[in-house]
Amino acid sequence: MKVFHQAGHQTIWNLESFREDNTGDGVIFSPVHFASERLERIVEQEIKEVSLFDPQFYVPDSQKSKLHSYDFFPEKIMNGFSTNDYEAVAYEAAKLCLDFQVRNDFESIIIPARYFPELISDYVTQQKKHFVDPFLAAVERENIDKKVFLTLPMTAMMLMDEEFKTNLLNWVTAYPEIDGVYLLVNFNEPTKQLQNFAKFKSYLEFIQGLMEAELSVICGYCNTEGIIVAVLDVYAVTIGAYENTRGFSIDKFLENDQERRGPAPRIYLPKLLNWVRWDTAEEIREDLPGLWEKIYTPTEHSEGVIASGQRPHFSQPLLYKHHFKLLADQYSEIRGLSMSDRITLLQEKIIEASKLYEEIEDNRVIFFDSNCKGEHLPVWNRILRHLRTAL
Repeated sequence: MKVFHQAGHQTIWNLESFREDNTGDGVIFSPVHFASERLERIVEQEIKEVSLFDPQFYVPDSQKSKLHSYDFFPEKIMNGFSTNDYEAVAYEAAKLCLDFQVRNDFESIIIPARYFPELISDYVTQQKKHFVDPFLAAVERENIDKKVFLTLPMTAMMLMDEEFKTNLLNWVTAYPEIDGVYLLVNFNEPTKQLQNFAKFKSYLEFIQGLMEAELSVICGYCNTEGIIVAVLDVYAVTIGAYENTRGFSIDKFLENDQERRGPAPRIYLPKLLNWVRWDTAEEIREDLPGLWEKIYTPTEHSEGVIASGQRPHFSQPLLYKHHFKLLADQYSEIRGLSMSDRITLLQEKIIEASKLYEEIEDNRVIFFDSNCKGEHLPVWNRILRHLRTAL
């Protein structure tokens, strides 16, 4: 199982973490955040060779300027995207996009896809004629000797609809030329950690269906629940910095001039299997040093923040690099274990995290928001129980 950085805003942090801390096995580059010329010019070839490029056709008429630096992006190649007319340029766009990925010698080829927020009846038809068929034709024509992954952007509603999910599985698994799926799911959850049992269970069942058809699965835009997904020994999971790289949505591809207040800084505490507001972490560190020692796992990055004596800002890199390093370590810990042993280890970690949360509560610490609490842990524990039952 590989661990890719899900790049986004400030991709340089991912690259620095990969180079300097040896976190992860590569990077999934995001063109909406990284212009074409910059990607080709400043990223070392040895990094590209172990990395992937996500063409990000999710919103084909996106006005984001960096996407327009890629000559194959639908809005760019058509000088104004139109669904009805795209078929006329689909093969040209596929060739240009494939040429870009081959020229940069990325580890594998990713076929793009469009995101649909609803359960539309022609989902498969549109993906097939606009993206999959043109790309596979280009791959065959160029005689490409790389793994080929099909992007599959989904909603939780799609996962929960058995007929729709079955149709997707039947379609995707019918291509002998496709080696795997780059799976992205918009869970549309109000919480930062995935807490909906039915959605999580359907997600894992869909992954298992793909793997039973001998398809490799890259689970994109993972948050901490990726360590539960890793029980299935998928081809790859991801780690990201900002929240929009740890949960899939199309917001980043839309023009929005409305100012948003920046999020409160948080620190990842692996023993709690969660991110906690920095202010609460600082409160525990100062007032309850014995408890802090139990819940805190230091890195040079988090120690640097503490040593500065300043409250960190969400736009600074150190706490994200701290997260990359510790989550990558957690993935390394379960690599090489059997599925049964992975489940056992993670159940033990969930029990330990629950006990630590109880101790925090016993010490009358009040969290600023519910996302800092361990409310996801019972759901994850139940998910693991179901996975064990299926062994």
